[in-house]
Amino acid sequence: MLEERVIRLKNNNYRLNITLTFIFFALFIIIFIISIVMFYWTKISTTNFKNKVLFESKNLIKEYHQQQELSKDSLLAIKKGVFQFKPNDDVIFNIFKMFLLSNKDFRKISYYSNDTEYICKKDLDIICFKRDINKSKKDSLKFVLKTKVKIKDNSYIQIENDLNKFFASIPNDIFNLIVTDKKGDILFTNFIKSNSIYDIFNNKLADTLLKNDDKFVTNDIYVKNLNGYKLIFIQNKKLLLEQKKLAKNLVITMLIISIVLSIVFGYIFSKPLYSFYEELDKRVKEEIEKNREKEQLLMHQSKLASLGEMLGNIAHQWRHPITRLSLLVQNFEIAYKMGKIDDVFVDKFKSKALEQVNYMSNTIDDFTNFFKKDKEKQLFYIDEVIEEALKLLEGRLKNIKIEKNYQKLKISGYKTEFSQVILNILNNAIDALNERNVENKTIWIRMDKNIIEIEDNAGGINLDNINQVFEPYFTTKFQSQGTGIGLYMSKIIITKHFNSKLEVKNSNLGAVFRIELALF
Repeated sequence: MLEERVIRLKNNNYRLNITLTFIFFALFIIIFIISIVMFYWTKISTTNFKNKVLFESKNLIKEYHQQQELSKDSLLAIKKGVFQFKPNDDVIFNIFKMFLLSNKDFRKISYYSNDTEYICKKDLDIICFKRDINKSKKDSLKFVLKTKVKIKDNSYIQIENDLNKFFASIPNDIFNLIVTDKKGDILFTNFIKSNSIYDIFNNKLADTLLKNDDKFVTNDIYVKNLNGYKLIFIQNKKLLLEQKKLAKNLVITMLIISIVLSIVFGYIFSKPLYSFYEELDKRVKEEIEKNREKEQLLMHQSKLASLGEMLGNIAHQWRHPITRLSLLVQNFEIAYKMGKIDDVFVDKFKSKALEQVNYMSNTIDDFTNFFKKDKEKQLFYIDEVIEEALKLLEGRLKNIKIEKNYQKLKISGYKTEFSQVILNILNNAIDALNERNVENKTIWIRMDKNIIEIEDNAGGINLDNINQVFEPYFTTKFQSQGTGIGLYMSKIIITKHFNSKLEVKNSNLGAVFRIELALF
C-alpha cells in the first residue's frame, strides 16, 4: 500500500514537472519573441528619428532659403516701385506697412540713407519712425534673418525676419531643436531654457557638436549648419519615454496573456508526453523487476555455492580433529583392555576430547558468523575481513604461501557481502594454483590506501576469457567444480553496494584482482 502511494506520488510529481517544463518553455519562447519585438521597436524608433530629422532638416533649409528669396523679391519690388523716384517719408512708411501686413514672417523693414534710418517694425501694432543712425541703439533682437538690397552707394533697404517664430513653427513630436551661434550660445530652443550648450551637454560632446556639420554625432543627436548657425536636432525623450511606458504596459499585458496561454498549452502538450512516459515507465519497471528476479536467483545460487564451499571448508577444518578424536577413542579402548584406566587417564582423555570438540564447534561458529546476513550497513576494518577469510580457508591454504602487505582501513557497508567477495577471489586463486600444479604456490594480498590487490602465480587468465570472467555462469572449471556466478556476484556487490570498482588483469606471474574502493 505504501509502495503504491509512493509510485502514485512520483507519477504526480513527474506529471507536474512535465507540465511546468512546457509552461516555462512556452513562456520563454513568448518572452523571447517579445524581446525581439521590443528590440526592433527601439531600433525602428531610432531609424524613424533619423529619417524624420533628415527630411525635416532639408525642408527647413528649403524654407529658410525661400524666406530669403521672398525677402529679396519684396525688396526689389520696393526699390523698383518707390525708390526710382524721390519719395517722401509718408510714402516710404505706407509702402513698408503694406509689405509688413502682407507677410506675417516680416518683422522689420528699414531704409538707410546717409545718416538717417527709416524704420517700420511689427510688434503688437506696426510702428514707423525715423531716427539718426549715429544716435540710435542697437536692436535687442539678435536672432534674425537680414536681407539687403542696395539703392545707391550710400543707401540700402533691409527686411528682417524673426527666426524665433520661424523655428518655433517646426513640429517637435519626434525631435527637439536647439539653434546656436559659432560659440555655442543658444539663440533658440523649443524644449529647454539655457544660455549655452555647455550648460546642457558635457564639454566633450559640446565641442563635438560645434566642430561637426551635417552628421549624426550620436544615434539621437544630429547637427546641421545653416549660414553659420548650428541646428542641433535631439530625439524627443519625452515622447520616447511615453513610448517605453506604452511598451512596458504592452509587455505586462502580453506577459499575463502568455502566462495564461503557457499554462493552457503546457497542460495540453504535456499530455501525450506523459502518456509516453507512463508506457515507458511501465516497461522500465517490468525490465527492472525481471533483472531483480534474475539477480535474486543468482544471489540465491551464489549463496548455495558459498554454502557448498563452506561445507567443504568445514570438512577440511574437521579432518584433523576427527582423526585425533578417533585416535583418542582407540587409545581409550586399548587402555581399558590393559586395565590402565584410572581417574588421571579419564581426566586426560576428557580434556583432549573436549579440546577437539571445542575446536570443531568454534569452526562452525566462525563459518556461521562469516556468512551471517547483514541487516544494515556498519563500519568495519578491511584487514580484519581478510584475516577472517584466510582463517576460514586455512584447510585449503596448507601448501600455499600467503604474502600480506596491508594496513588498517575502515569503511562503511555490508561486512558479510564484502567478506564473500574476498572469499570468492581467494577461492578462485586457490583453484587455479591447484589445477595447474604450480610450484611455490603463492598468493599476494596488497593494500595501498583504497586499493586492494589479490595476485597469484598461477599463470593468469586466458586472454580470450579475461573480458568474460565477471559474466554470469561463465566458468573455465568443470561443471562439478564451478557455477560461474561467484565473480559475477562479487562484481555486483562491489559496484552496486559499495559504489566501487572491481577489475582483473594479468601480471607476469598470474591474475591480479583489483578493488578500488570509493571512500566517503
